[in-house]
Amino acid sequence: MEDPVRRIRMRTSDPREAEEFLRQTYTEHTPQLFGDLDRFRFDAALTQAGAIGVERLAHSMRVRAEAEPHHCVYVVQVLGGTLEVSAGRNELRSGPGDLHLCDPYAPTLVRWDNVRLGVVRIGLREVEQVAAELAGTDEATARFSFARPLSPERARYWQSVVRHVSHDVLGNPQAAGSPLILDEAARLLATAALATFPHDSAERSRLPSPGWLAPAALRRAMAYIDANAARPLTLREMAAAARTSPRALQHAFARHCGTTPTAYLRRVRLEGAHRDLQAADPSSHATVAAVAARWGFAKPGRFASQYRTRYGVSPSHTLRS
Repeated sequence: MEDPVRRIRMRTSDPREAEEFLRQTYTEHTPQLFGDLDRFRFDAALTQAGAIGVERLAHSMRVRAEAEPHHCVYVVQVLGGTLEVSAGRNELRSGPGDLHLCDPYAPTLVRWDNVRLGVVRIGLREVEQVAAELAGTDEATARFSFARPLSPERARYWQSVVRHVSHDVLGNPQAAGSPLILDEAARLLATAALATFPHDSAERSRLPSPGWLAPAALRRAMAYIDANAARPLTLREMAAAARTSPRALQHAFARHCGTTPTAYLRRVRLEGAHRDLQAADPSSHATVAAVAARWGFAKPGRFASQYRTRYGVSPSHTLRS
C-alpha cells in the first residue's frame, strides 16, 4: 500500500533554492535577505498527509518578506532566533518558546533572524467546517488574526494534540494509512486550534431553533451512518442525508437517542471492528492494530479499552477465538 504521508527533506546553501521551496510549500512572497550569503544554510523537514502537516524549518539569515494570504491555518512555534509578523494593525514579536497562530486572510509582513520554527498546518476548509458545527450554524468562518494562545493551559493542550497527531498518526504507518484516522486527526487539530487561539466566528447563516425532527429523518441519518461508517463523514453530510440541518440533527439525537451523531458514528465503527475481528482467520496475519486503524482508531490501547467496555473481552481475545 502506498504511504499516504509525504515526508519531504530539503537542505541547501543556495538562497534561491530555499526561496523557491518556501514559495511552493507555503505562499507567494517577496523576500529580502541580509547577511553573508556564503554562510547561508536552510533545512526543512515536512511531514504532511491530506489537510494536515507537522513541519520544521531552519533559516540562517535575516529576512524581510511580504507574503500573500494562504489557504491554510498555520500555528508557528519559535524554536530559535526571532520572528516578527504583522498584518494591518496586528503585530507579534516572538522568541524561543513562543507560539502563535498566523492570519490566513491578510497579506503579511514577516521579519526573522536566524530562525528555527516548528509549524503545524491545517486546511482552512477543515477549520471552517468544525467552526460551523461548534457554532451551530449552517455555515461559518472562524476569523483568525495573529494571536497567542488564550492561556498557558490551552498552549499545553495544543502541544499535546500536536504530539499525538505527529507520533500516533503521521508517525504510525498503519494509522496514517486509514482515511478515517486522517480525517479525525484533521478535525482534532482544527478543534484544538479553535479552543486554543482567540477568534471571531463570522456567522453567515445562523439557523433557527431546531424544533421537532420527524422520526423518519432520524432514521435516514442513522441508516446513512450505518452504510457509510467505513469512510470519513462530517456532521454536515449526515444532516444532508437526513434532509435537515446539523443543529436539528444534533438536537434529535440528544432527545431521542441520548447521544450525538458523532458518538453514534463511533459506536457503529466499534461494531464494524468487532465484526472484522470475529471474521478474521486466526491463522492469518491479521492484527488488532490493523483492524482498529481500518475503523478509525489511532491508539490501539484506547481502542482496546473501549472494546472491553462494550464487549466484555479484549479485542485480541475476539481475534483468537
